[in-house]
Amino acid sequence: MSPRLSGRIGPPAAKRRALAASSRPAFVQLCARFAAAVVTLLYLTSAVSAAAWTPKKAAEANRVVEQFLVHLNASHPDLPEAALSLAIGSHDELLLAKGFGEAAPGVPATAHTVYHIGSIAKQFTAAAVLDLIARHAHLRNGTLLSLDLALADIFDGVEHWTAHGRGPQKHAVTLRNLLTMTSNLPNFTRRPPPATNPWGRIGAPELLSEVKKMRPWGWPNTFEYSNTSYFLLAEVIEEAVAPGEARPSAYYDYLRRNIFPRAGLIETGFIGHYAPGSEVAIPVGRRLRVFDQPSWLKGSADMTSSAADLFAWNSAFMGGRILQPESAALMITGTGRVSPEIYYGMGWFVEYRRDHEVFSHAGIVPGYTSINMIAAETGGDRGWTSVTLLLNTDVAPDDLQNLAKELMRLAQER
Repeated sequence: MSPRLSGRIGPPAAKRRALAASSRPAFVQLCARFAAAVVTLLYLTSAVSAAAWTPKKAAEANRVVEQFLVHLNASHPDLPEAALSLAIGSHDELLLAKGFGEAAPGVPATAHTVYHIGSIAKQFTAAAVLDLIARHAHLRNGTLLSLDLALADIFDGVEHWTAHGRGPQKHAVTLRNLLTMTSNLPNFTRRPPPATNPWGRIGAPELLSEVKKMRPWGWPNTFEYSNTSYFLLAEVIEEAVAPGEARPSAYYDYLRRNIFPRAGLIETGFIGHYAPGSEVAIPVGRRLRVFDQPSWLKGSADMTSSAADLFAWNSAFMGGRILQPESAALMITGTGRVSPEIYYGMGWFVEYRRDHEVFSHAGIVPGYTSINMIAAETGGDRGWTSVTLLLNTDVAPDDLQNLAKELMRLAQER
């Protein structure tokens, strides 16, 4: 069953501001484990719509976050104190948006402080590709972009990107496979190409050249969390010509011009290319040391944003303002099976429950940890609640997961 989106319209940017006054498996496993664990929090709740937000709830949320930061800072006395920004909302209403700690010496964190958001970026990359498909974009040779277009029809030199199924027939790796992480192409942040340096810079053309040497492995169409797939999707964006345009757009430019404005995003950008006026949280603790140079994270984890902007993104996505309904539904329809109860859609992990669904994605990149989560009712009014947390250290991903659980329970408490 494809989840239906509501027809609600999220608050504009001005209203939001007023309301808000390593080259090692850990890099991948932490993201996947973090997101998978977070979606299980709804086992303990029977309804996803937040009850009335009260001053008592706000005070409790403040206490819980402050307690989290006290514990985090005490656990790492050798590091400066961490900053955290959050946004909690329901039914398009921003319930709580604020910052804790200092984003930089003498600069308090706020809901508008900008962080590196890691793999939450995949939601935006997926939306851009689906938008191009819906707009009937084409390649330079006139071939229409489609979900079932083989990558060998987009990139030269990848005729070997096929996999055997049950029998002699070979199956081409397609755009759909990239979006749902079922391409079976090795994850280059887990197994970097031999000729590359995970600690250094690499140009996107060079990285693409190395990725082209990879071969799919494993059972066809099975899930493997892969930054390779979303890097390739960013490259696909740069091969597609949108209607009315003479040539493809750069990946960054397409998102800035065509995706960000639909949600009124004013604090969202890219690592090294921040939105104008961004106050970026300085990372205070870094456990991951690799893949922090361009263009390793292109398309998969190279974006920056604020808690306020990510709530606006959630609101616009659930309100049907980012994509056409059928395209948006694809993003939150489970396709790649992660576990018996958890699937991957397109840029979101998806869990189906009896009366609700959970869409989430975590992010962890050198110096930063993040999570964006939406719990949505099935059918009817399609009410929803979201929790977004951004932290300027990568040393405590599991602790951030537990904090998200507590805040979601609080928002839903009757």
